[in-house]
This record gives sequence, structure tokens and C-alpha cells, in this order.
Amino acid sequence: STPELGRSGKIMGTKLKHESAVRHVNGSALYIDDIPPPDETLHAYFGFTEVARGRVLSIDLARVETAPGVVSVLTLDDADGLRDIGAVFPGDPIMLGEGDEVEFCGQVVFAVCATTRQLARRAVKLAKIDYEKLAPDATIEQGWANNNFVRPSHEQKKGDAKSSIKNASDHLSGQLKIGGQEHFYLESQAALCIPTEEGGMHVYTSSQNPAENQKLVAEVLDIPMNLVTAEVRRMGGAFGGKETNSNQWTCIAALLARKTKKPVKVCLARVDDMRSTGKRHHFISRYSVGFDQEGRLEGLDLELAAGCGNSPDLSDAIVDRAMFHADNAYFLPAVKVLGHRVKTNTVSNTAFRGFGGPQGMISIENIMDHIARKV
Repeated sequence: STPELGRSGKIMGTKLKHESAVRHVNGSALYIDDIPPPDETLHAYFGFTEVARGRVLSIDLARVETAPGVVSVLTLDDADGLRDIGAVFPGDPIMLGEGDEVEFCGQVVFAVCATTRQLARRAVKLAKIDYEKLAPDATIEQGWANNNFVRPSHEQKKGDAKSSIKNASDHLSGQLKIGGQEHFYLESQAALCIPTEEGGMHVYTSSQNPAENQKLVAEVLDIPMNLVTAEVRRMGGAFGGKETNSNQWTCIAALLARKTKKPVKVCLARVDDMRSTGKRHHFISRYSVGFDQEGRLEGLDLELAAGCGNSPDLSDAIVDRAMFHADNAYFLPAVKVLGHRVKTNTVSNTAFRGFGGPQGMISIENIMDHIARKV
């Protein structure tokens, strides 16, 4: 772009390079997985559910405990503090125990720490977990049809949309399916937890919300918040995927660090990160719209149904924002927008750049495209 000139004819402003630009380019910038760990650091990994919906009948970890390199095994019984780390509303258990309901494939049942990450990953595969399997709601359509929601539906309206559509010179109805996306941040979920004096914890975390990370680690360990230091030097990408979804891995690593009295590090393999952390919300947009012969909007009845996954997480605010953005750049003289937070037996979807706005905007753009083709 052309530089802006001041009255003196000199170029205004000063070029500033990113604070870490040189280190980013030459590869010396430290991310969580690059931090040199203290001596005797252990490596954590997790045992995940293999069914989408059901109940945990039994957990047999005998072979895990005796696997090569394993130092300690962590179950829900070891968590004597906060067990539900839902960011806004309950619904995100830190781990599952016997008798607990499974709500998606990839929930954490237990964790291990071993002398190497590879040995920890091998060990978790030796667990024997029995389930009572139940039929899941895997899609938005299934959850919606069964009135299965993580939070109540919201409505916003202006004027009489039904009459305006009926009295318009032309009208259309339709449906649009909007897919989600995986954040695919460059560094997967990662943390390093180091026990400190007086029962505290120093946490190096790849988190967009270090204050929440600090608070939840303290509550899970059942210690004062001022005994936990959460440090974020930089993130290898995030895009919303580390706003709430970083908390679980850090909290479990902190529990293992307290149990073993040694530093514990975790860095999820990409395959497990992708199945056990939330995505952008996928949506279904259903609409009925009235318009004149010039294509001007006269009335709109719009339903936005988001696939939220198994828990509320941030879905209330995300669906609200989709509703708020459902007019985009257009004037809607009469409108009703109904937003559903549909529960499905899939990983709980979470913040993603745009936070619901893109889904609302593409909904009305699709409607305008439909009208344009008609007129």
C-alpha cells in the first residue's frame, strides 16, 4: 500500500517488526513443546472412550500400571477438587469414572505418566474398559428431532414476520447446511506443570485464557489461586481452539504432577487432539422469506440450529452471535430468528474465529442468492 504522507511530505509512522519475528524465522522461538523440561520430567497421556454414547461399566488398568516406563496412573478418584470444568455452564467432566455416562467418542477416562511420551501412549492402549452402549444422536437433525438441546432456544423478533411473508408479492423457503472446521493450530494442546513450594503449581500452558487456566487448575487441585502461576509465552496458533479446550489437559497434568511430585508434560498427538477437542459449530439454516419483485426483503422467518456437541461450552454466545449477524448488511423490516443449541453425541464444539458471526452471515447471503436467482 502507498505510505501516508504528513504535511511535511515525510512518511508518517515507523515500521515495526513483530517482537518474535527473527526467532520465528530462524526457528529459535520456544513453544510449549520446545521448553527444555526440568530433570525427571514425566510425560502424560490419556485413555479415551471408544463409544459415542453409553455408560462406563468397568475400568481395568492393571496392565497399564505395569507397562514399561509407567510411573503413575490417574483416575477420577484422584481428583478431590473441582471435577466439572465447564467454562460457563456445567457439562465438561475432567474425566469419567465407573457408572458415568459417555457422551462422545474421545472423552477422557484416565491418564498415565511415564518416562517418555511414547511409552505413555503405548501404555494407555492396554486398558480394558467395558461399556453399556446406547444409541447416539450423531447429527443436528437427530438431536433437533429429539428436542435434545444443551441450552434453551432463543428467539429475537421485529414486526410480524409471518404476515409480512404471507402478504409479500413473492416468497421462498429453503435450507442450508453449513459445515464446521478443525482449528488445526500449529502446536497441538500442550502444557508443562511443575510443582512448587507450599503445594503450588507453575504451569506453562498453550492457552488463550491463562487466567481461566490458573483458576481451574487451582480449583481442581483445591488450593488457593495465588499458589498457581499460569505462563503463556506464545501459542503455536489457537483460533479459538485454546480458549476453553486447553483447560482439561493442563488440569490433568497438574493432578499428575501433584500425585508424583515431579514435573509433568503433555502434548497431544494430532489424531487425539482432533477427535477430543471442539471445532467450529456446524449449522442448519431453515428459512421462509417474503420479498417484492425488485428483490427487496419484506419478511423473514429464520431458524438457526447449531450442532453444539455434548456440552454447552460457549455455544450460547456463539448461537446468539449467529442470530445477531443474521441480517448482515441488509434491512429486515419484519423478522423472526430462532436459534437452537442442539445437543449431539459428538465432541463439544467451541470458539472459532468469528464466533458464530460467519454462520449467521452466510445464512442471509444464501437467502439473498436464492432471491436473486428467483427475480
